[in-house]
Amino acid sequence: MKITKGTIAKRIILSLFLLVILYGGYKVAMQVRNTMRENAIEKADKQRIIDAQKADAKRRHEFAETIAKPAIQVWNKEHVVLPSIVIAQAIQESNWGQSKLYQKAYNIFGVKGTYNGKSISYYTDEYVSKDTKVAKGVKVVMEGDQKKISVPATFRKYPSVYAAVENHSTVVALNFIKKKNVKSYEEQATMLQKNGYATDPNYAKSLIALIKQYDLAKYDQQATK
Repeated sequence: MKITKGTIAKRIILSLFLLVILYGGYKVAMQVRNTMRENAIEKADKQRIIDAQKADAKRRHEFAETIAKPAIQVWNKEHVVLPSIVIAQAIQESNWGQSKLYQKAYNIFGVKGTYNGKSISYYTDEYVSKDTKVAKGVKVVMEGDQKKISVPATFRKYPSVYAAVENHSTVVALNFIKKKNVKSYEEQATMLQKNGYATDPNYAKSLIALIKQYDLAKYDQQATK
């Protein structure tokens, strides 16, 4: 029979347990056994946390890569939205691809309206001033001097991630970043905020923070080299 490391460890623990019983008595042996068991459980819990963190990091990396490829392709074609901005917006708008809007419609960025006649209805959060009147039944959350309300809206339904990224570039070029070849992600984030891409007052800061935290600027270097 093949003896595994686990079998050896169990035999060592049993031997120690018997020695403690022999020289220290049953009560001491049980205390030692319980301590060893607690240590084993703590070690197993730590390993589960490490494994979960690794799995989450892998999932996030794969999502960033999924968005990065079309983002680089569209930048090389249109030179409007930097890949780092595209990915940061995708992360923020879709919660790393976990949103139903992304999963059901490839609508990564929360773009409203229709795409080639296709759309999906979905609830979205909007920021309004505290004195703005809202309809009965609308969910309201106060954040300082502003209200955050949840309302139904029509969003574009895309056939693919590439279509979503390409259409996003077109929308941004028309309304928010009207200059080509802006190669500073800080400047682009500020332009999006200034020109009303989102109602969140911290939108630009959030994008910049994501780009720095996950080193998304490396994709800009790949696109602009």
